[in-house]
Amino acid sequence: MHGDVLVEIDTDFPERLQDGVDFGLGEESGPVESHRVFRVRYHKRCWLLSVKGIRDRNTVESWRGRYLFLPELAREDLPEGFFYRHELVGLTAVTTSGETCGEVTEVLPEGGQTRLVVRRSGAEFLVPYVPEIVVRVDLDAGNIVLDPPLGLLDDNAVVAD
Repeated sequence: MHGDVLVEIDTDFPERLQDGVDFGLGEESGPVESHRVFRVRYHKRCWLLSVKGIRDRNTVESWRGRYLFLPELAREDLPEGFFYRHELVGLTAVTTSGETCGEVTEVLPEGGQTRLVVRRSGAEFLVPYVPEIVVRVDLDAGNIVLDPPLGLLDDNAVVAD
């Protein structure tokens, strides 16, 4: 397989990568170059990707560790309650009573459960992205409403005996 590249899938909508789709390639901060899919197949829970115009193994080898960026679905095409990670970063986290908890600085999808990193006064708190805690996301207002259990966002955690 000369020129094909095995790509880990990190999207909720893997069906977006299809033959003929344009994609970006770059570092985590964003794409810096564009390419077009020639052919894509699934192989061992990954994509096996052929890129139009690129058949050189050394070229695709240089892509190791880089990110593949797919075009986003339009907001109206997303399932209800779905948000892109980059939309959550920068939102102000507030409690259901209106208290400011901090700013969402990162979204961590690994470990089987998505977590928000909320930063306040130099401290970082990991908040599970589950409906019991994340009550509402309001992109227009720029906030995410949380109903955190006691101790999640402060030092008042209760120690079990």
